[in-house]
Amino acid sequence: MTVLVIGIATGFVYALVAVGYSLIYRTTGIVNFAQGAFVMVGGMATWWLTRHHFPYALAALGGVVVAAAVGGVLWVALVSPLWRRNSPAVVVILATLVFGDLVANVVAKGISADPQTLPRWIPGFRIPIGGNSIDGQYVIVIAVALVSIVAIAAALQRSNIGRAMRACAANTQTSQLLGIAPRRVGAAAMIFTAGLAGLAGVVFTPVQYTDYSSALNFGIYGFVAATIGSFGDLWGSLLGGLLLGVVTQLTGRYISTNYELVIAFAILLVLLVLRPQGLLGRRSAVSHA
Repeated sequence: MTVLVIGIATGFVYALVAVGYSLIYRTTGIVNFAQGAFVMVGGMATWWLTRHHFPYALAALGGVVVAAAVGGVLWVALVSPLWRRNSPAVVVILATLVFGDLVANVVAKGISADPQTLPRWIPGFRIPIGGNSIDGQYVIVIAVALVSIVAIAAALQRSNIGRAMRACAANTQTSQLLGIAPRRVGAAAMIFTAGLAGLAGVVFTPVQYTDYSSALNFGIYGFVAATIGSFGDLWGSLLGGLLLGVVTQLTGRYISTNYELVIAFAILLVLLVLRPQGLLGRRSAVSHA
């Protein structure tokens, strides 16, 4: 039972990363492979701030802000200029991938190359489960992620920026005619999803060591989760993240942690063959050559 709870908590983290992929893709048509780096930045920036004697709550907020700022840099320095030049999608994807690797190396050189952790949000908090107990931080991860995803869903439906994002996702040209600036919406989406991924890193680092190399893993698992559910779909990202989190945890517990990534890719390949539109996607959304 404890493995299942840990898998669900891990899955919610993957879901937050997957939601970032989906929102950016829906708004701009861009697949942002730097998404995993934002998770790592959130955790490592918080750790750095706590080491410099910032109060924990302020350091956690700072970690989210730093991650969002890095997302802003990515947009201003790379994505927006490439978008203005109508660069091929593959060029933009490669740019985000290189940027994520650059951020990871900057963190390794400028903050720490060693794995780091953070204090639990509530010291000593444990949840009894079936004669055992589980670290209460996992429950906090689930609660924070679930509230965040529900809030995002509500914002997309009810807020002006949410409506603008949905308009851009439906048709960029039409949204421009309606007075919506797609680049501003894209910038807002990039900064917001970077901060969301940073929040995932802040809440998850207390129960899992984070270092510069974790950026790649978070990026891969988030991308797989988004694809499993249905790329660009909010609830599909949640479903894909939960499935992936549970499966990888069961694999690590009963087979070997060395096979977690193998299993994740195996699930993705099987799904691409049998249901390429994702678990929640409609078949008509997938075109065939």
